[in-house]
Parts: sequence; C-alpha cells; structure tokens
Amino acid sequence: MKQVEMMNLYERVIEYETERHDLEWIVQFFADLIATGLAWHLQGHYGREAKAYIDNGLINVQGDVDWDMYKEYFEP
Repeated sequence: MKQVEMMNLYERVIEYETERHDLEWIVQFFADLIATGLAWHLQGHYGREAKAYIDNGLINVQGDVDWDMYKEYFEP
C-alpha cells in the first residue's frame, strides 16, 4: 500500500476512535485494516474485531468484504 494510503488509514483509526459511524463504514474500515495487515499491529481490540469479521465470513483474510452477506444480515 502506498505511503499516502497508509497515512489515510492511520487517520481513519483516529476517526474510528473519536467519531460515530454507520456499520458499512466500520466493516470497510476493518476490511482495509485486514488487507494492509495493520489490524494485527494495533491494540488488541482491532485484531479481535478483525478476527471476528473473518471468523463470521463477512471479511476474508485478504480484506475482501462479502457484501451479499452484509446485505442479507444487516440491511432491511
């Protein structure tokens, strides 16, 4: 991942910690953390959340979101 994109991801970590977001934003955020490997280098919460998304099949280990599953479970 490019340096600029990594800086943007770090900014999004701060945004995640300080602001409220909808579930779609959060899922994409964790997908990006997984894709870059950053999820495994931050504090434990991030790794546990990322692992839960992977274990439940919503995000794969490459960081791809199964949007069909998301829609099935989270959209009315």
